[in-house]
Amino acid sequence: MEDRSKAKWQLYTTPSGAEVVSKEIHEVLQGKPPLLELGHLMQRIEDGNVLDRDVKHLGRGLKEARLSYAGNEYRLYYTVLTDGEHLLLGLKFHKKGGGAQKRAIDAARDRLAEWRSRI
Repeated sequence: MEDRSKAKWQLYTTPSGAEVVSKEIHEVLQGKPPLLELGHLMQRIEDGNVLDRDVKHLGRGLKEARLSYAGNEYRLYYTVLTDGEHLLLGLKFHKKGGGAQKRAIDAARDRLAEWRSRI
């Protein structure tokens, strides 16, 4: 059996150091029970124990982590970076609805491009 390093999460920060994804998560979930469920989902992804419904591949390196809780749908867009450490980079978090999904995906792609320009 291969000895693989476990993936680690990092949330995107702007070039000036603003923790925008962390802020999005806390503004949307406000410390309520879905925050714990998001933690469990992120842990499953980190451990490589995802269920079919947990993750969707969106192409061009972007993935969607799916959280359903009490009739609400939440999405965390992320990418897997494998240069050196195995890193899961959280790029954008939002609650589905109101046509926000395309804007959120576009924002995640923009953040990924910006992140890659820094490394």
